[in-house]
Amino acid sequence: MPACPKFLGLAILLVSSIASAADEGGPLNDRFTLDLGYYFMDSQTRIRADRIDGVDVGRILGDPIKIEELFNMTEDKVFRLEGAWRFFPKHKLRLMYFDSDRSSSATASRQIDFGDVTFPIGVEIDARLQWQIFELAYEYDFLRRDKYELGASIGVHNVAFKTQLTGSVLVPETTLTETASEDVQTDAPLPVIGLRGHWNFAGNFHLQAHAQYFEMKYEEYDGVIQDYQAGILWQFSRHVGVGLSYNLFQTDVDIDDGDDFQGKLDWRYEGGQLYLRATF
Repeated sequence: MPACPKFLGLAILLVSSIASAADEGGPLNDRFTLDLGYYFMDSQTRIRADRIDGVDVGRILGDPIKIEELFNMTEDKVFRLEGAWRFFPKHKLRLMYFDSDRSSSATASRQIDFGDVTFPIGVEIDARLQWQIFELAYEYDFLRRDKYELGASIGVHNVAFKTQLTGSVLVPETTLTETASEDVQTDAPLPVIGLRGHWNFAGNFHLQAHAQYFEMKYEEYDGVIQDYQAGILWQFSRHVGVGLSYNLFQTDVDIDDGDDFQGKLDWRYEGGQLYLRATF
């Protein structure tokens, strides 16, 4: 994405302009942290979109579809932003954001029931998969020393998700076909609790890791969320460092979101992240 080098350059200029600001700083003490980089991710999306045929009939289950497998969607490379504000020595607010928009086509090897549309075998189907990930969390470092800290966090992990399938379908009671499109979408704001650790193990090198988990059943959502990340940071200058990490996320949720999405979403993504860190 062409915007990423501009953001990285802006971060370097920003931290360079305030390089004289701190005495005892660094990733374990500075008030603000900003990570900008690329996330090289492999995702597996299994989605089932159900049809509602009136009050008496109720829900008719759709077909589970493995989007990446059926439509041969390749690994994705996305721009990812993370930041933290240490407003008191043991208290932080964290945020994270990235998004993706992928499209592909495939010939249906079987009949596919997706929402209110049935795609017959042999038809060419165009698929579009879009999502946005945003997380906001509060962290309290209950164990804090000169070289390490360990904290507990609580926050909200929101998945804004949309899948659209388009293809030719049979016109009822005729031999004619027409182009039909069906999309399902949802915002799934799921709470998460977790642990996060940071260890300055040698010179300018730091290890960081976090684990988050939550299981809930509330209104239209019933599911589980898991999120794990670990990595190493080289703080090569007072305010700038470069890091490499690995992130695994998985959610399994049943959704009853009215007309937008009724069905099930099993989604897993994982991969490496290369990023530039600015602290001040």
